[in-house]
Amino acid sequence: MVRLASLVISLLALGAAVSATPRGSAAASGGAVGIDVSRFNGGIGWTRVAASGVEFAFVAASRGSGDDCTVKPRRCGADPMYERNSERASATGIRVGAYHRGFANGDGRAEVRQDARAEADLFISRVGGLRRGDLLPVLDVETPFGGLDPGELRLWVGTWLDRVRDRLGRRPIVYTNITSWRATEDTRQFAREGHHLWVAHWQVSEPSVPAGNWNGRGWAVWQFTNSGRVKGIRGRVDMDRVRSGFGKILVR
Repeated sequence: MVRLASLVISLLALGAAVSATPRGSAAASGGAVGIDVSRFNGGIGWTRVAASGVEFAFVAASRGSGDDCTVKPRRCGADPMYERNSERASATGIRVGAYHRGFANGDGRAEVRQDARAEADLFISRVGGLRRGDLLPVLDVETPFGGLDPGELRLWVGTWLDRVRDRLGRRPIVYTNITSWRATEDTRQFAREGHHLWVAHWQVSEPSVPAGNWNGRGWAVWQFTNSGRVKGIRGRVDMDRVRSGFGKILVR
């Protein structure tokens, strides 16, 4: 009976994780719940999304383009759904921020810098500018990394972040996970420079945080599932929560 009860509990927990919703996920309790979306989510009914309890959304503005884009190569570059998603989400009262899915590349430090600047410029051209009340811009740092060594990867990330900060006037957030961040040798450099962390760790009660708990600062945003269900979105969607209010991650 004990083993049967344990099995039932495990199955119920798995079902809850797979069908996570803004109101139903245990992982989402204790903070504002949001989503992150891109062209891969198709058309979104933002009025229904807002009515479901979603309070914020990170929207893909761009993906790395060129030979470095080895994941879904025909769907790289500017995200054609960015304007529609960001404008319609904002119109419902959902807080919105833009993100870039990076694909680091380059042969030698000069090419690494050039590649990072090209991807940053693509993102900047899509976003245009930031408005008061927007969420801070985001760089998505996750594998693959185009064969870059740890020093080159740190250079790529730093070049992208500095370029966007200089052009848009705000320090971007870093999105990553503990496994991908190890490719930088778990650097604390960007945490020390004041970049907030958006960490991905799914179906757990608390996320694992890289870079020494982000140099002791912890996470600001947590992507707690890639299997959420939200009215207005067909299929599964990534879901997130903020740790301690929007103050740290808002454009002011």
